[in-house]
Amino acid sequence: MDRHLFAKKRVSLAVSVALGAMATSPAMAQDSESANDQMMEEVVVTGIRSSLKRAMDTKRDATGVVDAITAEDIGDFPDTNLAEALQRITGVAIDRDRGEGARVTVRGFGADFNLVTLNGRQMPTHSGYGRSFDFGDIASESVSGVEVYKTAQASVPTGGIGATINVLTAKPLDNPGFSASLAARGVKDQSSFTGDEWTPEAAFLLSNTFMDDTVGIAITGSFQERQSGQASASNGNWLERDGGAIPDNGQQINGPVAGNIVGLPQQQTYSLDEWDRERTNAQVTLQWSPIETLTATLDYTYAELDLRHTGNSMSVWFSPTGQSGNWINEEGVVSPLVYTETNNQPDLSMGAFVDASINERKSTGFNLKWDPTDRLSLELDYHDSEATRNPNSVYGSSAQVAMSIFGRELTSVNYTNELPILTLGMAEPISPDDLQISGSVFGNSWADMNIEQTQFDGSFELTDTLMLDFGLAQTEVENYTAGSNVQRNTWGQNQTSAFGSVADLVVPATLEGVYSELSGGDQVNNNFFMANMAELAQRAEYLQSLPEDDPMHLATASTLGDCGTGFCASTTPDSQDFFEEDTIAAYFQLNFTGEIFNRPLNVRAGIRYEETEVTSSTLSQAYERVEWRSTNEFEIIRADSATPSSLEGDYDFTLPSIDVDIELTDDLVFRASASQSIARAGFGSLVGTLNLPTITRVDQGIPGQAIASVGNPGLLPYESDNFDLSLEYYYGDASYISAGYFDKKVRNWIGGSVLEDVILNDQLASPGLGPLYADAAAAIQAETGVYPGNADIRDYIFANFADQPGVDAENQVITGVVGRDDAVPFIVNTLSNSDREEGIDGWELAWQHNFWDTGLGFIANLTIADGSAVYDNEQLGSQFALVGLSDTRNFILFYDKYGIQARIAYNWRDGYYTGGDIKPGYQTEYEQWDGNITYEVTDGLVVFVEGINLTNETFRSHGRSQYQTYGVGQIGTRYNVGFRYNY
Repeated sequence: MDRHLFAKKRVSLAVSVALGAMATSPAMAQDSESANDQMMEEVVVTGIRSSLKRAMDTKRDATGVVDAITAEDIGDFPDTNLAEALQRITGVAIDRDRGEGARVTVRGFGADFNLVTLNGRQMPTHSGYGRSFDFGDIASESVSGVEVYKTAQASVPTGGIGATINVLTAKPLDNPGFSASLAARGVKDQSSFTGDEWTPEAAFLLSNTFMDDTVGIAITGSFQERQSGQASASNGNWLERDGGAIPDNGQQINGPVAGNIVGLPQQQTYSLDEWDRERTNAQVTLQWSPIETLTATLDYTYAELDLRHTGNSMSVWFSPTGQSGNWINEEGVVSPLVYTETNNQPDLSMGAFVDASINERKSTGFNLKWDPTDRLSLELDYHDSEATRNPNSVYGSSAQVAMSIFGRELTSVNYTNELPILTLGMAEPISPDDLQISGSVFGNSWADMNIEQTQFDGSFELTDTLMLDFGLAQTEVENYTAGSNVQRNTWGQNQTSAFGSVADLVVPATLEGVYSELSGGDQVNNNFFMANMAELAQRAEYLQSLPEDDPMHLATASTLGDCGTGFCASTTPDSQDFFEEDTIAAYFQLNFTGEIFNRPLNVRAGIRYEETEVTSSTLSQAYERVEWRSTNEFEIIRADSATPSSLEGDYDFTLPSIDVDIELTDDLVFRASASQSIARAGFGSLVGTLNLPTITRVDQGIPGQAIASVGNPGLLPYESDNFDLSLEYYYGDASYISAGYFDKKVRNWIGGSVLEDVILNDQLASPGLGPLYADAAAAIQAETGVYPGNADIRDYIFANFADQPGVDAENQVITGVVGRDDAVPFIVNTLSNSDREEGIDGWELAWQHNFWDTGLGFIANLTIADGSAVYDNEQLGSQFALVGLSDTRNFILFYDKYGIQARIAYNWRDGYYTGGDIKPGYQTEYEQWDGNITYEVTDGLVVFVEGINLTNETFRSHGRSQYQTYGVGQIGTRYNVGFRYNY
């Protein structure tokens, strides 16, 4: 189909952020050529002020809106990677993982709306299901610069409505002669509970040219180790009920009424986490220029991230039936201030876990530039790039073994502070002699994305004032994801190990004083037990090997790993997804340079056409029955087979663009632009696999929310019409003020479609939805006058219906019987395009000022973003909302004189919507202070001290109400001490 061919659209500017030379090499700025012929000249950085002046000149002289950070800015900012540096740019905000920048949001558009390229080449990701690039994989020392195109150009690849971010690497012929740089630092992360006091980081660059500077080689490498920790609290899900479902039992304060949207907590978890991260980057670049007009470049880039996550947690699960609560009503959204349940001695769970994965990126590229004549330039570029994620432990990508103490009689959580405060009433003081091994999960996940891309570009000078750019491109994406899951669903008191079977493996612990940076932290003092996950797994395997008549025997799991037990991972995937995306593109672009009313004028106008075909092939796990194996867990049992399927989709777009800038005076520049751009859906949204949960629930005879999901390969990309205005005033040697306005109208919003009460498989009969469950519940209620819990119903069935089909009293398992019990009804979530159009607009304000020759100056910027694509918390059902839309502001105060450079940097981001579709999630506002001081010891040698998150800020996320806490945690302060030497 041909969508909106040459339709009149509002278009936008290309914004380029050129980040100069190596972060570890302030005196070695590299040239970088952008796709639109913008070029940064070779310069020698002599201080902060000179780098800021060069950045200002780049912004002023380019066609389009340009912001720049030069090499010294990266090296001297307290930034651990490129995302940390990019957040200082107007309009750019970041998401953090483990306290470190990972993904970027531009002008309110989240990471999946931004395309990342390496030297103009589309880069694969290892997330498996998303398109967002994790900048945590790349050290800034391995990069010579970054360009950020905030709006579309015909010559720039599509995929980023928010931005296209081009990462540039060093090229030896751009810096003739011999150059070398070495940097090292020690990192002290105060968040770690058990890690080393200091961990190392090192980076180097070697570059040299030969044969009269016609042959060159550049080698860069870096290694970084970081050990960090996090103390967090979480609730994985808020169950939503109508207010009329909450019992009117005299135990409700300000209780909800029918029509209210009530949030009930599913669980409460406290977790102490440790991460050990090793990051390795390397690149080799070879260049040969046999004649002045011909240059060939061959490069290889490698990045590896080895991440190990260990820890212990303490958690409780609720019924949840809304037994007792002190509620707050926020315009119909009702949340508990305090939620309380009296319990029939369910478990207090304590888990030990290990997650281990290794992510790799490999990219081989070849580039040939040739100028046949003075007026014609041609360029051919090819690359083959791969990103993988693999398990890195014998226990799989993710492993957890739970221990439980059964005896919880009262459970209450107070949500009025930042940190939820859990109060427990146990039948007896907790003791290691009461611990039992309960449930466990050993999962493997794999991802492998390969991108093969060929691009041909040319420029022809038609006249002295008019140039034609043109090009063709073909991009082939292959994405593979797979997973396996070995899960022992004995979370209740059935099929657990004997009392005291792990008493010798645990150590007592307390949460008192752990959450000192969070309000409410002084009220959390719960005691629990910690253990090593590997030791628990080994003990479980031993207990499972004992004879069945041994009182210490542990029941065999329903699924087995490679080791032959349920306490290791399986390398045989349960499901596999194959996805292919093939795109061909063509563009042409006219560039005019001249005058109007005797003032300099630049105009760039072009059209890009793209055609894409997608194919989704899946191998989905089949399921055959439902088993009630513990109090609340109704397990869907896998069959030994898988079902193949294949779906296809296609689309094409014609995307116009135009940019105009004019110097109104010698110091005042006005810019305007308009464009049309697209952003493709994440791979997870396009894959047509049907995913079923492994566990379903039944509460009081009512089926819980068994949520299945399936993607849609026919989804069209988001399509945006963009309009930009900018006014820039340059009033000093390195000082300016700028104000920019942007407006985007986005169509083809992708949102959820929900199908309720869907019977996906009539063989999945649930024992909780049949006469045995109903008759047992009725008999107990007739005797006690109270509707019983699942534990009592199970006991009644084993005692009175042991001879019925599907009832195995000896092994404490009840299996659903087809024809007697109803099949599990599923809620099926899928995705579709909407015909709605939503607008996002905002302002970008920046001020850079130097105080004469004092060495003192500041940089300040503010982004205000607003739009109609926001979530309405008072409405149920699927909604369209923009993830990441928020305001941001930055302030940097710097000093540069007498060999001393110092900065203090402040970054703030307002709260924003994080997704969730049917159930919204939000991140609260976050601010952070960073700082560094650098001293030049001798020519080429500097020493430095850096501090990140100096005020030890915390993070928090919540659901439909601020009282519905999803997660909260503290990540600590990090210090770096090191040196850089350039030769």
